[in-house]
Amino acid sequence: MPGVFVNYRTGDGEWAAALVKRELSARFGADQVFYASQSIRLGEDFSREILSGLRRCEVLLALIGPRWVHAVDREGVRRLDKPDDWVRREITEAFQCGLRVIPVLMDGIDPLTEADLPDALKRLARCQYLRIHHRSDDLDLPRLVDELVELVPELVTTRPAAPAAVRSDRPGEGELRSTVTEFRQALAEPMGQTVHERVQAAASAVLELLTEPRYPTSGHLDESDLPAALEKRLTAYEHDMAPLLRLVAIGVRSGDRRHDELWTALVERFLRPESRDRGAQDVWVNASAYPALLLTCVIGVASVASSREDLLHRLLCRTSAIAADGRSTPVLRALALRNVVDPRHAAALPAWGGAPPHQALSVQLRQVLSRVFFNVVDGAAFEWAFADYEFLRSLLELHDAPFSSLGEFAVRLEHDDSVIYQRNAARLDADSALLRAGAFGGDTGQVAAAWRELRQATRARYS
Repeated sequence: MPGVFVNYRTGDGEWAAALVKRELSARFGADQVFYASQSIRLGEDFSREILSGLRRCEVLLALIGPRWVHAVDREGVRRLDKPDDWVRREITEAFQCGLRVIPVLMDGIDPLTEADLPDALKRLARCQYLRIHHRSDDLDLPRLVDELVELVPELVTTRPAAPAAVRSDRPGEGELRSTVTEFRQALAEPMGQTVHERVQAAASAVLELLTEPRYPTSGHLDESDLPAALEKRLTAYEHDMAPLLRLVAIGVRSGDRRHDELWTALVERFLRPESRDRGAQDVWVNASAYPALLLTCVIGVASVASSREDLLHRLLCRTSAIAADGRSTPVLRALALRNVVDPRHAAALPAWGGAPPHQALSVQLRQVLSRVFFNVVDGAAFEWAFADYEFLRSLLELHDAPFSSLGEFAVRLEHDDSVIYQRNAARLDADSALLRAGAFGGDTGQVAAAWRELRQATRARYS
């Protein structure tokens, strides 16, 4: 029978292990999750039951907290170096039995390196990992479930039958299925109609949350209280948007052109004009565009990763925000970074501190989107796609007007501008999808002019 084995070290993140166990048990059934402190009955042989439970599973989740690598016993010996350490034994046994081993890193700790580990565990450092943070467990746990459903479909199909009151005679009704799994299947359908229905339904659910009572635009705070309050609001927006962003990332990354209108219409839907209260404060009104900025960045990064620069141009230059007075502003301008979060505020936010003002929002967007794109565009490919998206967006802004939302990429640009330009050269020639779509008027001379402006702007801001 398939199952999930939860491996963790006492004193190093039991909170995460308990949350994981509870979530997986609720979704797959308690008999599908092995959690030593609750799966072994009183009087049973601890060693035998652990190894027996392990061999019945398909996946081992290795919960790794800040003390995991360096924890020592009473004699000062590192526990991972001891062959009889149960955390080590469970992981090595999982490898020997052919289980999929997934490191789950807690609270922002660095990924494991082989140098950190004894020879018996070095393989663990090469395993693709997940993250879980106590501040975002409501996002991270569903993502873990989504990935497990895709990796081990049997976790779903072997779940005990639902009680008669909630069962249905319709095929698949009541069966646990990951939202992501269902969406991937919808993308593969010839008609594709359910893709639109699912995305619009997810958008409606989010928009029901993004209301004035929940996110008021009025009210004044002292300057000292503003950073923490603004960060709290932006984090709440990220949480509310996460399920939709995940679907959009997968949908755009699929490269299916049938849905291009869906993605741009979605951005326009999030940019719809709202009546502004008399006491509205600019900082809160501007921040209310953050959900649309997140959505636009996801579509943009996925477009770049999928070589869909024509969609990128349609998104930024031909999709517009309509103000209450009827004026139309291209997304490129309406969602310029400084128009959403003032750089002075961004650099002062408690969790964003340390980044220069003009980079802070860019850094945050990259970190948020890295979770959204997990298992869609991973690792270095995501980092390049994000930097290239920011680069192309800045060039398009500078072609339109003498202002650019320079982000994190611009710091690297100042040190070596040839790398990013060469990586994007094919996107900027006369035969590229971007220019054929109408960017830069289809003129490579205009590209060169925007490139000169970008280098000058970079030197002015970061030199």
